Amino acid sequence: MAERRLDDQERRALATAVADDLRAIVADLSGRDISDGDLGAAAELARSLRELLDGPLRARWYEDDATAFAGEDRFTYLDQSPVRGQLNPIAPPMTVEVVERPDGRRVVEGRARLGRAYEGPPHGVHGGWVAALLDELLGSAQGLAESTGVTAILKIRYRNITPIDEDLRFEGWIHRDRGRTLIVRGRCHAGDTVTADAEGVFVRVDFSEILHRMKERRDR
Repeated sequence: MAERRLDDQERRALATAVADDLRAIVADLSGRDISDGDLGAAAELARSLRELLDGPLRARWYEDDATAFAGEDRFTYLDQSPVRGQLNPIAPPMTVEVVERPDGRRVVEGRARLGRAYEGPPHGVHGGWVAALLDELLGSAQGLAESTGVTAILKIRYRNITPIDEDLRFEGWIHRDRGRTLIVRGRCHAGDTVTADAEGVFVRVDFSEILHRMKERRDR
């Protein structure tokens, strides 16, 4: 009897479970004192896991449709994001939602918790990861406007150490829409402490033209 093929929902659930376990493995490997015997056994299991996950490269979510970023395939991008992707084991991941403030202003709010694998200064998240989280959050906040773009300028002001192993809250909002460019602002909170401010300039572009240029570059 032929093996039953999994539907998309079943495959996504299994891939999410594998990604979650890989995240936990990274956390344990970076934060726990593992015995020599267990480390050797883990190395053998890791090699076996790599063999199980070997297979042909699948097409990227955008390769068949240059307009995919604005459509349903955008959610495939979010799944694979290195910051918020549930299916990407290097993502913390950060969760993002649109919320409405009491004054009626809509903002994008993100939440994440990063462990020792993301540590830079003692007890603190590496500044590069703080920047990546804020870039992702500001990029998501573009969704509050009619159309989105790509990051042209990202300014980060580090005000305090962003602590590891604590719940972090991010917020972002549209500061100004200049037509071709969007200016988006945001910040990172650890409890009542603002650890970083950010301002991003995003340029609206023709994504199909960008994909065409990148394809030409790969085909050289």
